[in-house]
Amino acid sequence: MNTTPETVRRSPRREATRQRLLDAAVELFGERGVLGSSVEEICERAGFTRGAFYSNFESKDELCLDVLRRKGEQYLSAMQAAIAVIPDVPGPAGGGTEGLIRDAVGVFLEAQPKKPAELVSMMELRLHALRTPELREGWLAVHEGISKSTSGLLDVALDRVGARLSVPSSQVIELLGAVYENTVSLSLLRGESRPADLAEQLAALLDAFIVGDC
Repeated sequence: MNTTPETVRRSPRREATRQRLLDAAVELFGERGVLGSSVEEICERAGFTRGAFYSNFESKDELCLDVLRRKGEQYLSAMQAAIAVIPDVPGPAGGGTEGLIRDAVGVFLEAQPKKPAELVSMMELRLHALRTPELREGWLAVHEGISKSTSGLLDVALDRVGARLSVPSSQVIELLGAVYENTVSLSLLRGESRPADLAEQLAALLDAFIVGDC
């Protein structure tokens, strides 16, 4: 996801304020939902005034989209870190394509946030978009941008190991995301911090769509 000119011009102090407001929003959305979290409460949790909020965001809905954009940037950074561990040519010591994919999935998961509130907040943002017609277009645009970039990185990873998919990478990304979200959600409902076999599940699903690996 590209950095906008506005972000480039933003001072370090203002950027720090913006990030604290986003962090506070994620915490509150995870605790109370989007509709249950007011601008005043977000400001109070972050330690700022309403003036600080509105100097960074035009509305709470704009903040919601920025939370989603930031999460997308984190996902892409995690995928880039995962790709970095894959050699250009898979060697026998790495366990072949299957072993390399499992290693990359492990790196990707390790880079994900560990706080349950973040996953819950992402679910709440989707529900909020479903309930708020004027927000849906923006939510879908951000989501589709993240999916397109993530699919491109998956293609890069597969090219590095000489493999291809039996279906479009965009479909595989959506399936991986659904399995990730469902598995982690069930884990949280059971009171577990993190499902122990999540990496294996995601790797097995990805392996099922890989054909023609060398």
